[in-house]
Amino acid sequence: MKEKLRKELIFIVISVLLLILVVFIPYKFMNKTNINNSSSNNITKINEIKIDGEETLVTLTNSYEINKGGIYRLNGTIDDGLVTINADEDIKIILDGVSITNSSGPCILVLNAKNVVIELNDNTTNTLTDSNNYSVSDDDIDGCIYSKDDLYIQGNGTLIVNANYKDGIVSKDDLFISSGNIEINSADDAIRGKDSVVIDDGKITITSNGDGIKSTNDTDDDKGNITINGGNISIDTKSDGFDCTNTFTINKGTINIKSEDDGIHADGYLEINSGTIDIDAHEGLEATYIKINDGTINIDASDDGINAANKSNKYQVIVEINGGNITIKMSSGDTDGIDSNGNIYINRGTINITGNSPFDYDGE
Repeated sequence: MKEKLRKELIFIVISVLLLILVVFIPYKFMNKTNINNSSSNNITKINEIKIDGEETLVTLTNSYEINKGGIYRLNGTIDDGLVTINADEDIKIILDGVSITNSSGPCILVLNAKNVVIELNDNTTNTLTDSNNYSVSDDDIDGCIYSKDDLYIQGNGTLIVNANYKDGIVSKDDLFISSGNIEINSADDAIRGKDSVVIDDGKITITSNGDGIKSTNDTDDDKGNITINGGNISIDTKSDGFDCTNTFTINKGTINIKSEDDGIHADGYLEINSGTIDIDAHEGLEATYIKINDGTINIDASDDGINAANKSNKYQVIVEINGGNITIKMSSGDTDGIDSNGNIYINRGTINITGNSPFDYDGE
């Protein structure tokens, strides 16, 4: 009987050890570049912020301050002033035919709020224009729409932002756009969310002397991201079309970029799962790890079409192509269609490259 128990215990111990080997060791030594694939069929949409309460109708003639949570429907004109939000609660402002011009600062300024929703009322055009000089006490305030907290933009109306000082729409936290017809002309960056930018849908047209859309947080490992889940985005910029310090993901949408620098730049990880992307730029796609799973991508580059370079120590330098239709045209000279300072993996897909050097890699 004791011998039987001893054999059973030995069997159990061996089984547990084998289980640890199977589960723990692959996890322990898993390559740091292994990332769960996103999928255009599994898109996390923006959570809608529910703000209760009756609407307060405000016809703008002068600067207006909102210091209590609720819903505010704004119309009218401010010739020289702004709308300020300063409260600890959720606030929704409905732009219902608004024109705001400010000669000394932003047009909409969020100093404090839990969440702020800007809704563009159907069939209305709303125009915001700042000056080329801000006289504000806080030097960080540099956007025509500037929010120190999470900012949501939605609705089926039109928003025109003429940012003559620096940036067009800025959130110092997360910036979400779920719909709307948005036109931005900016002296510097057009759209900037420090922690993240998420775009679900809408039509966005950008003319910018800086970056088109960017996320800048470089101190938190899980922030500094851009996600595109849909929409029609057109960018004409002197710098990068998209720029982020961490990860950039395209799940769906139509994107047209004309850029004097990178079309899409991510310091860390860039993943394309679907969509139609047309890029005319110095370099088309640049990141440390670039993964293309699907989509139609057309790149006309004066330098490299796709470039994986060591911008982040979180990832290995890799170009990985698992599908899609990719067409790359490069200028003459020392240019490459697909260039990796590490490895290139091509598993499937259709790739057409016109240029002197289709592939250049330092690894395998």
